[in-house]
Amino acid sequence: MTRVGVQRVQGRVDIAAIFAIASIANMLIDPTTYEPVESAAIDSDPFLTAAERVYRTILRKIIQGEFLPGTRLPRRKLAELTGVSQIPVLEALKRLEQDGLVEYRPRCGCIVAVPTVHRILDMYALREAIECQVARILSLQITQEQTQQFLQHATHLDSILYSSEEEGYVSDLHYRFHIQLAEATGFESLVSLLRKANFLWLLWKGIHSKREHRVQSKESHAKLVKCISDGNPQNAEEAMRRHILEAKEPLLRDYNEPNV
Repeated sequence: MTRVGVQRVQGRVDIAAIFAIASIANMLIDPTTYEPVESAAIDSDPFLTAAERVYRTILRKIIQGEFLPGTRLPRRKLAELTGVSQIPVLEALKRLEQDGLVEYRPRCGCIVAVPTVHRILDMYALREAIECQVARILSLQITQEQTQQFLQHATHLDSILYSSEEEGYVSDLHYRFHIQLAEATGFESLVSLLRKANFLWLLWKGIHSKREHRVQSKESHAKLVKCISDGNPQNAEEAMRRHILEAKEPLLRDYNEPNV
């Protein structure tokens, strides 16, 4: 596969590199809007294809933790589970492989993707490139109304990071917050790429969910919104980078520890 490096110019993420990545990624992923767990549930829409229904079923089970990393996904059993032939199952698995949630291994077949240090680094490199660019763009165009909306969302999110709220609910709010920031830029390529990266984040975060919450500082999301709204692109970018690294470093430590 073609590799595209993200170049930094005087501390900035090169926007040309971002859109070069986007042009390649859009050939690999469906640009249709992805949504978190609850929207991945089986849809009763009679116009959905069998392959789409199978895709949503498997996706839901992966992200909700029913199919853990390394779980084998035999076509026959999935066909029985979903009540279809093996052909739609194969189509769904190919699409999940493109999403990075499924991988093929010789003599084993398809399995749920297994996190590795390299994959975590790869995912966070993509997140950093996208979200730092999102912060730069928003710092120049965010409105007062948008600032208030994001600040309200961020304050609520910060308030429950250390609460006893159900993990899936917290993850969903976190996912939505970052996706909505990207949507506010008006660049769908950035949104699509971030959704793909966040699928992997939701999958891997389920294994070490509480660890990431503990390391994120209180009011981290509210402070991020305030920094973006100040109108300084450089400061906004650096604030977003610090925010992402707060989650990245402990996750890497987890996967470098023995018996993890």
